This record gives sequence, structure tokens and C-alpha cells, in this order.
Amino acid sequence: MSERNYWQRMRRNRMSRRALLRASGRAGVGAAGLALVGCGDDDDDDSVAQVRQQQQQQQQAMEQQGQQQQQQQAMQQQEQQQAADQAAQQADQQEQQAVADAEQQQQQQAAAQVSPENQPQYGGTVRRASTIETHDYWDPHRGVFGPTQFMHSLLYNNLIRWKNKEKAEMEADIASLPEIPDPTTYVFNINPRAAWHDAYPTEGGRNITAEDIAVNVERNTAGVDSTGAEDGTFLGLSSWRKIATAEAVDDHTLRTTSEGIDSTYLSATFLRPFGWMASPEGIREWGTDSDVWRDDPTTLRVAGSGPFIAESFEPTEVFIANRNPNYWKDDQWGGQLPYVDRFEYYNLFDETAIETAVRSKELDGAWLNISRVESLLNDFPQMQRNTVGGGFTIMIRTNYNPDWPGEDGLGNPWLDRRVAAAFHVATDRYLMIDTVYLGSAKPSALEEIPWFSTFWSPSQEEMAAIPGFRPDRDADLQLVNELMDASGFRDEGRTIGLFAPDVWEQRYPGIVETQKNMYESAMGISVEIGIDPYTVLLQRLVDGTFQGQVPCWTNPPSDLDPTSYWLNGRIPGASANFYSYENPRVTEIAEEMKITLDLEAKGVLAEEMVQLQLGIHPDWGWESLSPGLGVMNPVSNEAAWPYYHVQPDGYQFAHQGHKIVEDMWLDTAHEDYPA
Repeated sequence: MSERNYWQRMRRNRMSRRALLRASGRAGVGAAGLALVGCGDDDDDDSVAQVRQQQQQQQQAMEQQGQQQQQQQAMQQQEQQQAADQAAQQADQQEQQAVADAEQQQQQQAAAQVSPENQPQYGGTVRRASTIETHDYWDPHRGVFGPTQFMHSLLYNNLIRWKNKEKAEMEADIASLPEIPDPTTYVFNINPRAAWHDAYPTEGGRNITAEDIAVNVERNTAGVDSTGAEDGTFLGLSSWRKIATAEAVDDHTLRTTSEGIDSTYLSATFLRPFGWMASPEGIREWGTDSDVWRDDPTTLRVAGSGPFIAESFEPTEVFIANRNPNYWKDDQWGGQLPYVDRFEYYNLFDETAIETAVRSKELDGAWLNISRVESLLNDFPQMQRNTVGGGFTIMIRTNYNPDWPGEDGLGNPWLDRRVAAAFHVATDRYLMIDTVYLGSAKPSALEEIPWFSTFWSPSQEEMAAIPGFRPDRDADLQLVNELMDASGFRDEGRTIGLFAPDVWEQRYPGIVETQKNMYESAMGISVEIGIDPYTVLLQRLVDGTFQGQVPCWTNPPSDLDPTSYWLNGRIPGASANFYSYENPRVTEIAEEMKITLDLEAKGVLAEEMVQLQLGIHPDWGWESLSPGLGVMNPVSNEAAWPYYHVQPDGYQFAHQGHKIVEDMWLDTAHEDYPA
């Protein structure tokens, strides 16, 4: 089934519901018309009867006249209603046809752009680099780190997936896009060709069934370990529990329901970046009957169906996967996917080493800072540049857990929102942009709405007037001192403890010292920054003992619509609310956004939510300040050799590995391709 626009689908559903309401209205008119019918009267007195007969005749005449008028009005109303129904139905059909025509036109244009010389070819080895040592779980339902997500995208499929996040376009994967017979029911048809890997634990590569998907849903909605105890490492638990039921109607039909109208239902569950489907055989062996997937994250264990089959994983060296010879998906010309024979994903941190590897063609391309990309393009004009909004937001974090005593045991310093606000305002966004990305970045208000999310995010002009984002550093420093004086924190002589990931310092040597100086000079206190692996950060988040974080990377938003993020991370008891955040108005808005299908109406609610999260709401001020505030998102630049080809929609803002790995190809006959 071709991809469809999510919001267009929602509009069509609203039209259908309005048609039902109109039908109910017609029933009411019919009942009112029946109520106007009169009854006769029997009386034995002739004179009285005559008078009454005359009166009745007059009354009946008047009633008949009134009935005729009422019936005429009812008929006119029915005719008008029928005309409105026909017009609405016609508009519905026209809209659906317009969507289908646009999709067909896009496909035709895409096919027309592919000439013989740039039609995808088979063969070759793709060589890329990332911080694959920064890996959490081979469990496809627990893993959340960026490099892990990319490796999983080689090995697993989703039920359905994003085609283009920015345009909110979905497409089929294991299943077709769902039919939605009513606002809470979703029916998926499983691709009869879809099959698990012909590799342990599914040797033979049996076909995927609807029951297999139901097993995945059951595991994700349960969120328990092998003993049956609830396991906090299932970070998507709140999202998956939006699924009320999941029933395998037959081998190829899956019916799921939500408990009510939920605008986030698909994006929070099957479309989420970590919505991989795993074989029940692997789930049982490594994740249900035991906790091997959780307790041994470095040993490669895969239960997938994706375009590549894993060969080996050396965390400090390389991850290798080979083409799945039995992959069940075809390209638009009927050729089997994927195109390339092998994928090698190297563990490299240092940008100098990465640039050197690209220059020597040991890597096919790399995302680098702007100066290195310019240098490569100057020296090799034939190389291609690709640019996209960088999805990995640089952000700061605090922790509002009242039960955490702080790093010094004297109490959680962030419970005083004035200290949290001072930390936020003391973060010099423009210093970070220049130091980390050499100016090739823009301030982002929140992790969940980066600067390129223009519908949800304040504009750059609006942000320039918000404390912490103002170019006027002196005004921000004055506010920092006012906040610190009011809190009395400096008078206590306490030290703020913060976290920095080891890969952050390795990628940008000296950045942690720069950040330490930034905070100490602005806040007038001592700052201690511990440098540890991201796995330490994750564990402390789950434990509620996280101390706070200097500006550094975090996961990209899973969807441009931030509703799911706020439902999962800003409501008490939600599975990703690691920071013990609670605000009644924030909860109220998030719940309202959940059931709001109108995009413009959601935008109005989101605007107030952003005010609350940034501490600038007129009624709440700093008390509603978010524990996770944005610093910046880069303008990401890639330099790649001309033989390296990514198909349309491959480059997107984040978590789009499947759009690259499945249909990328290499021109192995190109003169620049390494022999």
C-alpha cells in the first residue's frame, strides 16, 4: 500500500464522524415530524359534538396546514442534509483521490529521475563510522542509544514505519498501513512474503505471522523481566500501553485497539524509533525465559527480519552485517533489496581520524563539523555535500526527585527552581554553538522541539527574547545572580555536581573544562563534573539519582509532534519521567493534546506548553521549568564520495536508519570507488 499523510487520514476520519452526526440529526427530525400527528375525539352530545366537530375540523385544518408546513420544512431540511452529505462525501472522495494522485505523481517523478547511469546497482561494502561503543542493549525493545538504533535498523523491521517524518508520511513495512474502521480500531494486513532471518534462532526463515506481532506487543505492554517483575529498562512502556488489545485475527491480519481517541497512537507505538519487531523464538530465549538480552548487552544476539544479517560486533572496533540473501522486499523496479553486499560500522570518535579515513577512502563519507567538510570539498570537488537538521539535540538536564539527597548529601539542589533556572540561564548557548559546531547550529528551545521543527518551536526571533536564549549575555548574567542570591545557595558554600559523557569529551577535547568555567564564572559557585559512560547516565536516570548534565547529546525526537514525548516524560508515573517532574497544567495540556486530532488546535496547546517548560508562563513562572532544556541542534553536514548514493527520503532529522540502509547503493564502477 502506498504511503499516506497521517494528518490527511485524521481529517478524513473527522469527516466520517460528522457524517454520522448528521445522520443522527436526520433521525431526530423524523421523530419530531411523527409527533405532530393528531388523534380524533368521540362525544355523544350532538350539538356539542357538532361544535366540537366544527372546532376539530378547523383545528384539523390548521394542524394539517401546520403539518404540511412542518413536513415541507422537514423535507427541505432532509434535502439540504442530503445535499450536504453528498457534498461532504464528494469532498472526501476528492481529497482521497488528490492524495492518491499526489502519491502516484511522486512515484512517477522519482522513477523519471532515475536514469540508466544512476539506477541502483548491486554490490560493494558500505563503510561508515560512529560511536558504536556507546551501545546499550541488543534487545530491540530496550535499546535507546543512537548508534544502537542505527545498527538495529540493519537487522529489524517495524510493523509500519515513517517514510518522511517532516511531512508526517508513513509507509508499509512488515504490514500495510492500517485500515481504521472506527476511531479506536486499527487493522493491519501482514505482508505474506515477510520472513524472519534464515539464521539462529529462526533457521529456515519462516514467514512472519500476525501472532508474532501480538507477542511483541504483549512483551512491550507488559514491561517485565523473566521473573515477572516490572523492569524499568523498558523505556517505551507508557507508549506501548496505549495499545488496549492486539488480536491475531488470522495469520495475516492483526487488529489492535486503543482505549479512546488518541492522536499519538501510531507514532507512539509502531512508528516509534525503537518499535522493532523480533521473532518470538528470540524473545523467549533471550528476553522472556531469561534476561540475557538485558544482562549481557555486548554479546551479539539478533532475532530480526531486516535487510542485513549480523556477522560480528566488537564494541571498540567494528560492527559487521552482510546482505540478507532472502530479504522479502523489492524496489520499485521489482529488484530485490538491499543493494549492497556488506555493511561495516566503525567505532571512531576523533574527527581528525574520521576526516583522515574519508580522505583515504577507508570511509565512504562522514558527518563532520563545517570546517572539515569544507576542507574535504575544497580538496576533492567531486565529493557530494548533504545537509540536514541534526536530530541529536544538545541539552542540559536536572533532577527534581525529592527523595534524592544530592551529590553532597545536603539535599537535592534542583528542588529550588531558582537554582535550576540559574543553571538554565547560565548556559551560554552561543558559546556552545561556536565551540562545538563552529557556528553551524541554532539554539533549540527543548529536546522534543528542535529549531527545525518550525510548527511547534518558537522562532529564532522569539527565542532571542527568552532568558537563556538571549544574545544579550549581560542581561542573562544579571538574572543568574539575582536567582542565586534569592536562593541562598551560594551562601551555603555548596558545590553543584554535573555529569558529562566520556564520548562528549573524546569528540571535543577540552569541552568539559570550557563548560565548567562557563558555570562557575556565571553562577559564582564550585562545579564538579564527573565524566562517565552513557550507560552510567541511563542507570542513574532509572534509579532517580541523576545529578544534572552539562550540555551534551541526547536522543533525537521520535516524532515532530511532541505530544508523545510530553505524555511519556512530563506526567507523573510515566515510564520516561525520570526527573520526577509534575505540574498540573502540563499534565492537563498533554492529556488534551492526546485526544486532539486537529493540528492547529494542538499547536495552540503546544504554545502554552512551551511557555510552561521554559519557565515563562505568566501563571507559573520558574515553578513549571522543564528538567530537560534545549541548548542547540546543529546544521549537520556530510561529505561523501560520489559513488555513495542515498535514495530520496534517506536523509532526515533523526532515527531514519532504515531509510538509508535498505535502499542505499554504491557505484562500484565509479572511478573513485576504492579498488
